[in-house]
Formats: sequence, structure tokens, C-alpha cells
Amino acid sequence: MKNNSPLIFLFSGLLACAAASDSHAASEKASYGTRVKYQARQKIEFPDFTIEFAGERRQSSSTYPRGFLYYDFKVSSGKTEKTVSWSAGTGDIGPVEFDITGKHYQLELRHSDKLGKLKDNELVIWQANRPS
Repeated sequence: MKNNSPLIFLFSGLLACAAASDSHAASEKASYGTRVKYQARQKIEFPDFTIEFAGERRQSSSTYPRGFLYYDFKVSSGKTEKTVSWSAGTGDIGPVEFDITGKHYQLELRHSDKLGKLKDNELVIWQANRPS
């Protein structure tokens, strides 16, 4: 019978290194204007706030009985927390605007006006001027 202890030890070390590099990447702050991968229950830190994907929901109305699919995100900064909801609605895919702690931002899913098509698990946050 062959002793596989060195092989198991090596494999365990590789797994530990991979886990450490993933946790390091998750602790870095995301940058505005870049593609960022998101998933449920994962907090993403931007310079001014943290965003977390809270899930999807379908909401219907008498005008649109099939409803729209909304993607909800929890945005927080200090003690301030709000929900930001994005939807393609009737098919006009554009950013949703939101304010937190006196600053204005845009959240893009599916398509970015500047970066093009986004993957299903990617978002882009832009610092924005308030609409006049």
C-alpha cells in the first residue's frame, strides 16, 4: 500500500493558499466604473459605501400583470442603509440612480453605457452628478 501523505499535504496547502487569496481579494475595495462580480450574501466595499445583493423579486401591477423582475441591493454607509432596486422594466436597460450620505451614484446591470454588455453576475457603480 502506498503512502499518499505528502500528496495530501501538498493538496491541502494549495487549497489553503487559494482560500487565502480569495479572502484577500474580497477584502479589497472595489473601484467605481469597473466591472464587479456579485453574488448573494457577499458584501462589496466601495470607497464610500458597501453594497450587497439581497435577491430577486417579481412585482406585478394591473398595467403589467406578468410583472417585472427586480434585483434588490442593500447599500449601507455607517448607520445609513437603503435598498436599491434595478429592473430592465419594459426592456430599456439603463442605470438606476441612488443617493447615500449626500452623494449620488448609478448602478448598472446587464449593460453599461460605457463598458458594454455585462455578465449576469456583474455590476458597475458610477459616481454621478445629481440630475438637474
